[in-house]
Amino acid sequence: MKHVSLTLREPPERRNDMHTFIVETPGYEETALLAWNDSRPDLDVFLFRVVGPIEPYRDAIAEPAFVREYDLTPIDDDSFYAYVENEPRDVDVEFQAAFTDNRVLSVPPIVFDADGSTRARVVGESSALESVVADIPDDIDLTIEEIGEFDAPWRAPATLTDRQRETLEVAFDSGYYDLPRAGSIEQIADRLDVAPSTASNHLRKAERALVAQYLGE
Repeated sequence: MKHVSLTLREPPERRNDMHTFIVETPGYEETALLAWNDSRPDLDVFLFRVVGPIEPYRDAIAEPAFVREYDLTPIDDDSFYAYVENEPRDVDVEFQAAFTDNRVLSVPPIVFDADGSTRARVVGESSALESVVADIPDDIDLTIEEIGEFDAPWRAPATLTDRQRETLEVAFDSGYYDLPRAGSIEQIADRLDVAPSTASNHLRKAERALVAQYLGE
């Protein structure tokens, strides 16, 4: 069994309105698609984790005509869950066909970044993955980031933002978790080019998310 990791960039006129919203609105980092149901031709159901303020998003998601229902639930001060039911647009159906018409599985999360890109990982046989890549619509810029055996240990869908994950990686590499501790918050902040308070905040939130996931909270 093989996997391929993809980065896709849709032209602005094709992009979903809510992805465009996080691209154009300061304060948003990413939207992670955690689960979905597209078994009905007239309705897609999604569960997202959005990193950013909830109220501007609530105002924005009420506007697109294709959104039928939605429910937003805060996680913490900086993120929330979004349950969304929407009618698939023609461009959505065209894009989804690259995956549904081939014998593959998308591995969550699918991440919609504030820079306009989308990151996805797909598993299946080599020939099916090749078909997915070939069937992506021509107006979508596609980069293959990684391809190989799908043999990594299974992990639950990530609950960390890219910034939190980067902060953890830098902290570990700096010796912050060594015994005795070799790195400091200030060193982590220097490497990330952020204030120590910001680095500390990212680190605490990442640690809390990982502990909560481990404890099943």
